[in-house]
Amino acid sequence: MMGQSVPSPLGHALGGVAVAWAGDGDPSTGPQPRASTALTLACAALAVSPDLDLLFRGFHRTAMHSVTAALLVTIIAAGVTGWVNGRIDRRAALLCGLAYASHLLLDWLGADPTPPHGLQLLWPFSHAWFIAPWTIFPGTERRTILSAAAMLTNLKAAAVELALLGPLVTWLGARRTRTTRRAAASRASRPEPRAPEAETPQA
Repeated sequence: MMGQSVPSPLGHALGGVAVAWAGDGDPSTGPQPRASTALTLACAALAVSPDLDLLFRGFHRTAMHSVTAALLVTIIAAGVTGWVNGRIDRRAALLCGLAYASHLLLDWLGADPTPPHGLQLLWPFSHAWFIAPWTIFPGTERRTILSAAAMLTNLKAAAVELALLGPLVTWLGARRTRTTRRAAASRASRPEPRAPEAETPQA
């Protein structure tokens, strides 16, 4: 029997990276702010983090799998950027919140054979469970992960996640590379500022 957590951490991490890199903007519009390595890693970690509620029996797919939690992550990220940089980085905070929310989206689109099906997206305002009417991501097994059946199930799930999310992340990565090259070329083509000429004193 499959566990309740879908998709796998790999799929969620890819979703977080995709959010961070999507925030780099379109290189056709000129050099854009880039997601730093630290921000990319933070987004990947935040995209996986809702499943930490697996440590608390009976709480999986409830509070930490809600839009309320995603909003709180955004607010906390804004506070952290303000503390670190001396000013709030709204873009970084938004990307962190969206990365967290990507977990909810992928779970909503995932297979969930264990009732109640789905996740409590509107907690604490509603305890209703939400799940997509169609399944895109297969389920994973988190209980007996060392058994042959569990490993086969998880490998199949990871393969589907790579097939669906891998091309997106690859395209976004290539776009980031083009953005970097355009920005470098733009800086190289700019004339160096000339030092002001000293005025010749008049007799």
